[in-house]
Amino acid sequence: MAQLSPGDVVTSIARELERNAMRTRNGIRYLTGAEWAPRAPTPSDVVWQQDRVTLRRYRGGSSTSAPPVMAFLGLVSRAYVFDLVAGNSFVRRLLDAGFDVSVLDWGVPDEPDAANTLETYVQGYLPRAIAALREETGADEVNVIGYCMGGDLALLALAGDPELPIRNLVTMATPVDFRHMGPIADAIIAGRLEPRSFLDATGSVPPEVVGRFFKIRRPTADLVQYANLWEHLWNDEYVEGHQAMGRYLREQVPFPGAAFLQVVQDWLRGNAFMQGRLRLGGRRVSLDDIRTPVLAVLCERDDLVPEPAGAPIADLLTGTRVDLLRLDAGHSSLVVGRTAARVTMPRILDWLAAGSEVAA
Repeated sequence: MAQLSPGDVVTSIARELERNAMRTRNGIRYLTGAEWAPRAPTPSDVVWQQDRVTLRRYRGGSSTSAPPVMAFLGLVSRAYVFDLVAGNSFVRRLLDAGFDVSVLDWGVPDEPDAANTLETYVQGYLPRAIAALREETGADEVNVIGYCMGGDLALLALAGDPELPIRNLVTMATPVDFRHMGPIADAIIAGRLEPRSFLDATGSVPPEVVGRFFKIRRPTADLVQYANLWEHLWNDEYVEGHQAMGRYLREQVPFPGAAFLQVVQDWLRGNAFMQGRLRLGGRRVSLDDIRTPVLAVLCERDDLVPEPAGAPIADLLTGTRVDLLRLDAGHSSLVVGRTAARVTMPRILDWLAAGSEVAA
């Protein structure tokens, strides 16, 4: 082992003393509620709204002729994950590549929304939001990015209406084989847990229960995160990212009861994506009918949607081209952090550009 010179030792000690001073300063600020990561850092405008659902279009894109991009999640997570950190978000990277970018936010449902079904979203809100974006931008088609359950909603919508004006679809960490979704899903599938027991007095699954489902997959995650925070507390950029991601992981929204029971009955217990038994609006719909090209992004270290839950998608979409992108990444690092910046986004951007007939 090479020996450090006296000068190197002094420099190392000085650097650590400086970092400790920064840790103390930032620690006090953190405990007193200082804000490193403001919400909604990228300027945007609401261009369409119905009930609690909004479509937000971000400023600063549109330098290419590609169809506009609409991104959305599933029904239990906050849409702001696409724009977590100022200047370094999923939205910002799309904008910097010249795409016109919008995020569809399903909103925070209340008691009347407990009756919302999957049809409410994929046959109601989603087609109307697409129509509104086309009118707003003058585009004939849109590109869609569905993250996690958002990809399932997009697939279900296209199976029900293959003529939806979607040029390309990107699914990110989207499950299709629900036999691999972990112990809680297994217990529900086997009948050891009664789905209606998850519902509260409003008729929906409360956000606290949704949050516990995410936490049980990694029960020691909080300890690891706080240890990492202390190690990097001197680094304002790290603290900003930690605060933003922590907020996202803590803040779920209620899962409308009617839609939740459909997901349990059809997707989990019926494994409908795999068995070809998807239903929408009282009729059978088929993934075979989808003609939209798909990029399916799979995560090899995903503790929420394990790779075996998402990998069969290429075998299910027999009527179109499906490109698989396997990444050495976890669930959240698809949209935040170094993996998103260095790997995920460049590959998605290249694929969208090629599929939109735009020169890279």
